[in-house]
Amino acid sequence: MNHFNATLVVFYESQKYFFKHIYKEHPISFISFFVLSMLSAGIPAILILLNKNTIDTITKLGTDSSYYKYALSLLLLNFVLQYCEAFIRTIEKYLLSRMAQTVNFVLKKMMLSKLIYMPLEEYENNRFFDRINLANSAISGNGIKVIGSIIGVLRNLISLISVFVILLTIHWTMPIALFLSTLPGIILIFIVKLKNYKMAVSTSAVSRELEFTDSLFINKSSIKELKLFGLGPYLIGRWSILYKQIQKKNLDVEFWEAKTQVLAVLFLQLASLGVSVLLVIQITQNNLTIGDYVALLGSVVTVQAIFSSIGGNLGSIFETAIFNEALIEILNYQEKGHADKKALTYEIEKIQKIELKNISFSYPSNKQKVLDDLSLTFNKGEKVSIVGYNGSGKTTLIKCLSGLYEVTDGSIYVNGIDTRSIKKENYFSFISAIFQDFFKYKFSIRDNIGFGDLKKREDDSHIYRLLKHVNLYDKVNSLDHLLETYLTREMPDGEDLSGGEWQKIAIARGFMKDADLIILDEPTAAMDPVSELEIFRIFNELSKDKTSITISHRLGPTKYADRIVVMDKGKIVEEGNYEELMLRKGLYYEMYISQLSWYQDTNIDEVTYGK
Repeated sequence: MNHFNATLVVFYESQKYFFKHIYKEHPISFISFFVLSMLSAGIPAILILLNKNTIDTITKLGTDSSYYKYALSLLLLNFVLQYCEAFIRTIEKYLLSRMAQTVNFVLKKMMLSKLIYMPLEEYENNRFFDRINLANSAISGNGIKVIGSIIGVLRNLISLISVFVILLTIHWTMPIALFLSTLPGIILIFIVKLKNYKMAVSTSAVSRELEFTDSLFINKSSIKELKLFGLGPYLIGRWSILYKQIQKKNLDVEFWEAKTQVLAVLFLQLASLGVSVLLVIQITQNNLTIGDYVALLGSVVTVQAIFSSIGGNLGSIFETAIFNEALIEILNYQEKGHADKKALTYEIEKIQKIELKNISFSYPSNKQKVLDDLSLTFNKGEKVSIVGYNGSGKTTLIKCLSGLYEVTDGSIYVNGIDTRSIKKENYFSFISAIFQDFFKYKFSIRDNIGFGDLKKREDDSHIYRLLKHVNLYDKVNSLDHLLETYLTREMPDGEDLSGGEWQKIAIARGFMKDADLIILDEPTAAMDPVSELEIFRIFNELSKDKTSITISHRLGPTKYADRIVVMDKGKIVEEGNYEELMLRKGLYYEMYISQLSWYQDTNIDEVTYGK
């Protein structure tokens, strides 16, 4: 019962979203659709009576030709009504499609807008992606389902009542018998909808792996390895196994539906047979005319069709409710996020000082601490390098520092203010970063750099100035479409970049914003020492007079940082400048000596700092 009540609440909340935005965007279409649906509701009953009179009139033509014109007028009226019904259905379909596309667009836009505020650590959770998939299923097509289904139920109920009135004039058992005959089919619809939902939940992870495997065959980066390593046949086999897993679950549901459908149809046909026999008995007793018989037999089919339609509509509504549970969960979670956001009252004007006091962090799905009781201070204009082996917690620390992760314990203070009290957008406006896994947008060069600060996206002089700093000015200037060139071969006249060139684009994007704090997160792990030092030279040149933090497990460029923080297993194990740490002969010394051979033929001072 509790689950049923929860489903009703979800259904009610989801319908508020649907109808609110439908009426807001298309008030005339919505009212027109409703009025047309209600007008068409009485047509089935009118057609039944019209057919009765038409047949009775035609049977009289053999003895009285005066009924000829009346019979023609009835036939013409029958044609007009059937045409009107078909015309209304066509208009309804168009209006429904128009409104549904708007609802789907609005809901998807709402969901994307809300996801922006979803804590980044949620993206580490498998269940989160399951809910996203189900929410997308809820949005896709549900606009048209829920509107058409709810109004369809109202229309069908009106049609049903009007036809029932006609059937009750013959025998009171007829409506009851027809209802009972369609009841198994209606129950079947609900069970199938629930089974489909459970199947979607159980196959969500498999579906994602299937989609990922499928995408490998159309991705330029992956197709190289597929060819070189001969992975094609193996991955096709793997794709086949995944596909068949989902196919089997689909077929299991469909086979169960087919078995039960046979019984449902049997009940339906037995009821039709019973009603037909009852009508024949009425004729033999001279209680019905031939017209009555044909019309009422047609009404049996009409009633069963109406019941089936109501069952289908209710099934769609039920399906909407259970799938919308994921959508509403996301939207409600985000509403909570927005509510919290309104409580954030502080806005800073610049970042003077950042203090980390006894912070710890662990992911929601894993209670093991990734960061463990860290305390650290960053002063304005300071150049800090954070180093350590892979998995030491460097990148997680930066995500907490930049506000992307909420610390589990402890606090982060900016200018003495707890970041929990500072508006996120305000805090983000003073921070920029070039992440290790920076994104390669399949958009134009202007977009790829301009996304760093949308207010300056159209500022060509600023973008070209950054391109000069990162040594890409000549390359971009040689392209036919200049800044409007797409950075993908998938678009007309698109251009491909090398890994190093993409790195420079990411740096230019990071410096589009005049941020107080700029972060370079281990971007050079796959580069040779010379290319690595070139990237650090560009970064140091652009980050003058800013607080900068570089993250790396490669220590060559850290030599001239104001301060070096050494991390290991989520803790700070050493802190100081280059000379201090080398004299201490601890972890930093050990790492530096082990990497010294990488930089034997390179003057670190000259390449990195121009000394």
